[in-house]
Amino acid sequence: MRLLSLALAVMALPVAAALPQYNLYLTDLSKDLSVSNRMKINETPTYINQPAFSGDGKSLFFTLEQGKDAAVQTDIGRYYIADKKQDLLTKTTLSEYSPTLLPDGSGVSVVVVEADQTQRLWKVDWQGNTSVLKTDPKGVGYHAWGLHQDLLLFILGDKEDNHTVRYLDKSGKLTTLATGVGRALSWQPGTQKGFYTQTKQDQLYLTSYDVKTGTATATELALPAGGQDLVWWSEDTLLVSAGTKIYQWQARGEQGWTLWLDLSKDCGTEVSRFALNKERNQLAFVCKA
Repeated sequence: MRLLSLALAVMALPVAAALPQYNLYLTDLSKDLSVSNRMKINETPTYINQPAFSGDGKSLFFTLEQGKDAAVQTDIGRYYIADKKQDLLTKTTLSEYSPTLLPDGSGVSVVVVEADQTQRLWKVDWQGNTSVLKTDPKGVGYHAWGLHQDLLLFILGDKEDNHTVRYLDKSGKLTTLATGVGRALSWQPGTQKGFYTQTKQDQLYLTSYDVKTGTATATELALPAGGQDLVWWSEDTLLVSAGTKIYQWQARGEQGWTLWLDLSKDCGTEVSRFALNKERNQLAFVCKA
């Protein structure tokens, strides 16, 4: 079977391997960047990860472990914020990961580990119906949608040094952008510029790809130690989680990372992935158990 590595990119692991254990929290976020009303979504530590808010902010989606032995698989969970209730959006025998809102609002796209271990993008509609979304490429670990139904894709290689970031345009043309990359994929809001990370001397550095010009630009900006996941707060402010903190980088002007939010009182171990709702007044974050 296949599980997630690279802090949970989909990779082959032995059947007996256990998924890492996390807690998923939902908090209110004030204008002065303080958190309040923290609520834990799961009752006990489990593999619960990759949070994503619905477009209207009423629901939170996530990847959720469904077994504790050789039959372990994952489905997509859904938490109704106002009602404080949750259910499963998918209930399949396959494993689904990385719920991501579809551009047309018709559901979510997910990475599915199929019965023959092929990993591709599927669609899940709001009724939980599933179908293959992109026949190719195979080996998808992560994905991020652009403005024009285009995609940044993290494609698994035969070893970590061979993972690639590729760009898939609306017509289906696939372009390899970089090899030896981190898992982060993020589009700068309101632009056709995608961001990802490349490994240099055991550090991850920020790189951007401009769809309009077809050019990739590597920066000398290294991510904070342990940082991997990128989320845009605004068109000019990029966030990354590292340790128990979230740092910010100003795309215009500021050269380095500065502290944006300290979550050490809310997570005493390590913050993994995190997500913001559209209104930027709620934060969901994953804390290592």
